[in-house]
Amino acid sequence: MNDQPGGVAVRRPWRTALRIVLVVGAIGLSVVVLGLAFEELEVARIREALTSLGDAEVLALVAMWVLWLACQGLQTAALVDALPVRRGVLAFLGPTAIASVVPGPSDLPVRYRMFTSWGYSTLAAGVAISAGGIFSIGIKLVLPVVAAIGLLVFGVPLDGTLRTLVTVALVIGVGLVLVGLVLGSERRTAAAGRVLHPIWAFTARLLRRDDPDQLGDRLVVARGRSLDILRGHWLMATWGTFLSSITNLSLLIMTLRFVDVPAEVVGWPQVFVVFALVQGLTVVPLTAGNAGVSEVAYVGLLTAAAGPAYVNEVAAAVILYRVLTWLVIIPVGLAALGVWRLGTRRGPAREPGGQ
Repeated sequence: MNDQPGGVAVRRPWRTALRIVLVVGAIGLSVVVLGLAFEELEVARIREALTSLGDAEVLALVAMWVLWLACQGLQTAALVDALPVRRGVLAFLGPTAIASVVPGPSDLPVRYRMFTSWGYSTLAAGVAISAGGIFSIGIKLVLPVVAAIGLLVFGVPLDGTLRTLVTVALVIGVGLVLVGLVLGSERRTAAAGRVLHPIWAFTARLLRRDDPDQLGDRLVVARGRSLDILRGHWLMATWGTFLSSITNLSLLIMTLRFVDVPAEVVGWPQVFVVFALVQGLTVVPLTAGNAGVSEVAYVGLLTAAAGPAYVNEVAAAVILYRVLTWLVIIPVGLAALGVWRLGTRRGPAREPGGQ
């Protein structure tokens, strides 16, 4: 693997082609799975639902999509001192386009290089990326917990699959509460580290590494660094994360309504539950852009709520939603990378805040 000027890795063409083939294969497999699961699926009816959108509906979707990007930019910019939201949008779009094709943390080196090219230190760039991961993963874990609690509070009947998902979500919620209690105090953090240190040391020996420092000391240091990272940033970053999730959910609701899935069939609380559960299911990206996985999960869960009579409309809505939140991001994100590279060639990086 070679490096371009500017530090962005250049991958071999055959590897990129293989990844694209894998993404296409995942989508094809999802189509087969859905076709076997729902006999009512008809390509003609899905196409009819997609082509039934009027100009006003298309404009509304585009407007919400732009608002979603702005919220994503706010979330990214909130974690970096004096970073304008417009650059936050670039720092979201470009790396996300890469991650939408190449699975794994392929977006992190690109985002790191973008931050440093804008005059931020390597430490500030690394801190911002780490904090961004905390918020992105955190919201994916919190949403299913909120959805599970809502289902139990309102007494919604749970079938086998949904009962399993709710149980897993509640277990995650208990885990998050315990982690929060432990990390809420330096003394409790150190105590937890001492309890877990034998497992930590045993694992290190299995991997043939030197006996590590006391885990308690390492956790206390990591806790202090995390607090330093989030101090002064957590409120705006939390707000940006909340808004980006709300606008993302709004896109899903709008696509359902615009292809004639009425609120009487699937209300917004049900859509939220499905959205939250899928966010939790995709916290670890099994494929680039969660291709195939998200489609099967959304169509399966939403059809379970709406009934098989609406499977074609639901499939059309999910296709439209995934086009907006995944496929369109790839060309737009590549264009954002082009804008960034053009900016870096025009002159040396300036100090943050000197826009």
